[in-house]
Amino acid sequence: MKRSALRITRESELLGGELSAYHNRENLVLRARFMKEDLPYFTELLAEIISKTRYTTHELNEEVMHVMKLDQKGLLGSPLNMAMNSVHGVAFHHGLGTPTNATSSSPFQKYIDAQAIADYSEAAYARKNIAVVANGADHQELAKWVKEFFNDTKTASSVYTINNEPSKYFGGEERIAHASGNVMILAFPGSSSFTSGQSFKPELQVLAALLGGESSIKWSPGFSLLSKAAADFPLAHVSTVNQAYTDAGLLTVTITGKSQDIAKASKAVVDALKSVASGNVSDEDITKATALAKFRALEAGQQTQAGLEATGMGLISNKQPYQIDQLGDKIGKVTADQVKTVGSGDVRDYKQRHANPCLPQAAKSLLDQKAAVSSVGDLFVL
Repeated sequence: MKRSALRITRESELLGGELSAYHNRENLVLRARFMKEDLPYFTELLAEIISKTRYTTHELNEEVMHVMKLDQKGLLGSPLNMAMNSVHGVAFHHGLGTPTNATSSSPFQKYIDAQAIADYSEAAYARKNIAVVANGADHQELAKWVKEFFNDTKTASSVYTINNEPSKYFGGEERIAHASGNVMILAFPGSSSFTSGQSFKPELQVLAALLGGESSIKWSPGFSLLSKAAADFPLAHVSTVNQAYTDAGLLTVTITGKSQDIAKASKAVVDALKSVASGNVSDEDITKATALAKFRALEAGQQTQAGLEATGMGLISNKQPYQIDQLGDKIGKVTADQVKTVGSGDVRDYKQRHANPCLPQAAKSLLDQKAAVSSVGDLFVL
């Protein structure tokens, strides 16, 4: 690489730019924010980073490993993050089920060295895996600089091949003892992202808003089924989110708080799911949920970072850009019958090993596949 990290830092600061990088379950994102006239410099810089970076042993040992160990400690200290990683692992096993941070039991030091990272980068940064997306830049000018600077991008790696097998849902249960907090997550197959095509199910976005748990109006319990149900358990916090990915989704109901209240609230969650499955939900509540789901989708799409990532993810996976207006239209057309239909089914093997009366052995729920359940905290109560 012709520029050192120090040089990149100084040049970016002189231009008033911002550089950042982050990763999630599907994407590694390199992000630059800058003045419009500096587009050529930052386009060249990003192309240079992905194609010409030198991965050195001393940087890996002195800087990267230290940060990874701090991430491990952060994960171990957060019951919520542990539960979210756990429920994804139970639901998908591989791929989306891989933890976003190395756990304490991961023998990563045994397999990671500078050369291995360099070889893997060739596969991760292969041309077919890259999308360059910009906001506020002229399309023709962007295309011009991308064509000029990204010519050195490799087409594949001679060592690594990234596995692109479709995600498969399994379900199951995992229980992890933890002394710092209590979390229970119940998860079911959800909707994939909008750009995925047929696996996108807008009715599941509405269902997530209908179940809810968090009010959109301050000092009000809200209309959602779980916010009403959790009102009797003030020391338990409930939220429902549809985690959307390229070819799969995970509808998660997260309960945090005092272990006794979580145990009681979990029964209320199951009762709420049963009421949806039986169609015992008013059309007015579904209309409110549809409006809220549409608003949240449009609001998320207007956020620059989320919109750019969604567009890039769509271009890489299905060559389909993220269209916020089409997403809003699809959610707005969801009917009450669709929500009630998607909420019917059987949850098999759900807490069958436990006699806790707040967790029935068989409960009506979202789909015909068994739930993925993760409990972290005081397992004697949970």
